[in-house]
Amino acid sequence: MPVKKKAATAPASATPARKTPAKKAAAPAARPAAKKAAAPVAKKAAAPAPKKAPGSAAKKTAAPVAKKAASLVAKKAARRKLADHDLPPASSLPPAVLPPPAAKATRAAAPVPETPGTALARAIADAADMKKGENIVILDVRGLSMVTDFLVIASGSSMPHLRAIRNEISERIREDREEKPHSAQGMAESQWMLLDYGDVVAHVFLNEKRDLYALEDLWSDAPRLAWTPS
Repeated sequence: MPVKKKAATAPASATPARKTPAKKAAAPAARPAAKKAAAPVAKKAAAPAPKKAPGSAAKKTAAPVAKKAASLVAKKAARRKLADHDLPPASSLPPAVLPPPAAKATRAAAPVPETPGTALARAIADAADMKKGENIVILDVRGLSMVTDFLVIASGSSMPHLRAIRNEISERIREDREEKPHSAQGMAESQWMLLDYGDVVAHVFLNEKRDLYALEDLWSDAPRLAWTPS
């Protein structure tokens, strides 16, 4: 009786049967879907940013500046027009706007009563004139100064000249009126010497220093007391 042959068995070392590549089969199907999903994102990323109209930002920034500048120009023009043409007549302005009356002219026109102060001021001016003092002026500062009533201002051409004028004033007033200055300030080297008699203060300047301090301009509202060299 013939012996049946056993079915041949594959050796253990034989290569196992290959499985169906499911992943590979599925990959081609997944790839088109991924591409479709990624395409809009890539397209959006690659799309250039929308361009703004040239100068739009600059126009927005410059608009308020230009408007403000135009407003300032209009205000200046209005002020200039008012200053040049539209001022109301002086009679219609309130008293606070009008300048004060010319005190200098009013006081200068009124007669100055003779007082011990006026006599002393003229005596000091005479003494300065005795030593050739220059540009002698007497200012009436009554009502303007709380320190004194009269200022006598004289100039000298040199430091020895200043000393001579100052000494002559001091000696003559002491001899003729028996008065001494309350205080004496300055030296010839300072180019400004001062004698304080209370009601009258005498200033003796070097010419250049007198121009520098300009007391006549500082007391421009003060009328000048009439005086002529004796």
